[in-house]
Amino acid sequence: MKARLAVLAAGTALAAHGHCVAADAYPFSIETERTGEGFRLVARNLGPVPVSARITLTGAAQLDTDRPFPLHVVVPPGSGTLPLARIRPAGRGVRQTLRTEYAWIPGDFNAVHAPGARYRLPFRHGLSFRIGQAPGGPITTHHGADSRHAVDIPMPEGTTIVAARSGIVIHTEAGHFTGGQRADMLDKANAVRILHDDATIATYAHLAPGGVLVSPGQRVAEGQPIGLSGSTGYSSGPHLHLVVQAVRRTAAGFEMVSLPFRFYTGNPPVVFEPEFGKMVKADYGTATAPAAPLAGQGLPVPVPPALPPAAPAPLATPIPRDVPLFPQSPGGWTWLAGAAAAVLPLLLFALSRRPRRRR
Repeated sequence: MKARLAVLAAGTALAAHGHCVAADAYPFSIETERTGEGFRLVARNLGPVPVSARITLTGAAQLDTDRPFPLHVVVPPGSGTLPLARIRPAGRGVRQTLRTEYAWIPGDFNAVHAPGARYRLPFRHGLSFRIGQAPGGPITTHHGADSRHAVDIPMPEGTTIVAARSGIVIHTEAGHFTGGQRADMLDKANAVRILHDDATIATYAHLAPGGVLVSPGQRVAEGQPIGLSGSTGYSSGPHLHLVVQAVRRTAAGFEMVSLPFRFYTGNPPVVFEPEFGKMVKADYGTATAPAAPLAGQGLPVPVPPALPPAAPAPLATPIPRDVPLFPQSPGGWTWLAGAAAAVLPLLLFALSRRPRRRR
């Protein structure tokens, strides 16, 4: 008599820095498929980013599996159907219920910064801003593991934000309209999250309402505009919150932890760590003219290069010396002859029109 195995499954998508990728928003799932002797566990990741998953089995002591549980796996992007484990009853003639539970989060829990990884300043060439919160300085909100190495850069609302490193956009949020220092604002920040080639993830947060310029799955280059700064979510004023994170395993599943990172600017480039109060200028040796904020909005617009000063226009156009100011007067006889030649034909015409007298 064969054992019977019933299967129940449940999955949870974890939040990362207050931005939760809902289970129905990203094409990832873990499923059980029936085989001749039991079931096999498979993962399906049809999206553009790797996914870290933790799978547990209830009643695993009565089950025969080919891999130890709980199971921690990284499912590559676009991997289709990936077999994870085979499961069958350990005994015969016993009805057993198999319950699988899994938690997952976008990212790779093995991620580390690539050697020499560095980040350009996240605003346009030519602009300068002073760094606010940063590691080693006064801290008001960056207390958790997910934001300990984050950097805040105050700037006018509407300033163009550019990608500090190239990567793939894995999440965007642009539908929030307000901000403030209240608990209900903690998950209300508009943001863009970008996965780098070394599987670290950068979050650009507190963007303006509707201030997202990219879409999930889009590949972006370093320096490419991705959004507009704002003050949505838990914020005391317009600024950019930039944090670089990686997925890490915990006893209960996964968490996002912030990583230290370094900026660079100048030509040749100068690499430096973000420091509270430091004035930094985006200088990347491009031909683009520095951008200036529009009045009241802070939207950068190109400033055309200055033209060389033109020579002052003369107050009056000089008259050449060889051109007479007035026509020269003709001689007296020349004038009299001209007048007679003009009057004589008129007199002859008048005489010809007079009526003749009859004799």
